[in-house]
Amino acid sequence: MSTETNVKSDEAIIRQMIDDWSRALEAGDAEALTVNYTEDSVLFDACPPYKTVGKAGIKQVWEQCLPYFPEKFVSEHRDLQVEVSGDLAFVHGLHHFIPDPPDHPCGQNWLRITVCFRRIDGVWKVLHEHVSTPFNPMNNEIWPIADPAKLDMPDYAAMGDLPPLPENAEIVDIDRTSGNS
Repeated sequence: MSTETNVKSDEAIIRQMIDDWSRALEAGDAEALTVNYTEDSVLFDACPPYKTVGKAGIKQVWEQCLPYFPEKFVSEHRDLQVEVSGDLAFVHGLHHFIPDPPDHPCGQNWLRITVCFRRIDGVWKVLHEHVSTPFNPMNNEIWPIADPAKLDMPDYAAMGDLPPLPENAEIVDIDRTSGNS
């Protein structure tokens, strides 16, 4: 089997692991959510605590968080990039919840994700997972990703003594009280 074939096979396995994770999330199954983690796995989540170590700890965080999700939702990923090199791989992209009802807070933002995998005894395991949302450093408020097809940013120059934005930067005015742009 060629190296290219191995990489494509490994990529397919990792993509299936991500799909299985999404189905476990939709089912509210904390055990299945953490099946690919180890006792050394580290989660830097968008929700507190900022750092959780180990499969048992990550499972506990999910058990505490899942009751606050709507009864029905879809877990959606997009723009996933999978890179495999030997026994290490990483994935980055975006994750989003499509809740029912649609106005549930969990569905109002896309999250950035990065997951690092290591092949241990022939099996891919999650070594590190990082989930985040951008923030505006001028006021410490999150900068929601409402539309991942649109790369927007605050007008930092309007917030203080900063140089003007480059001409090609897109400015979007977001009403932070309603969450609408």
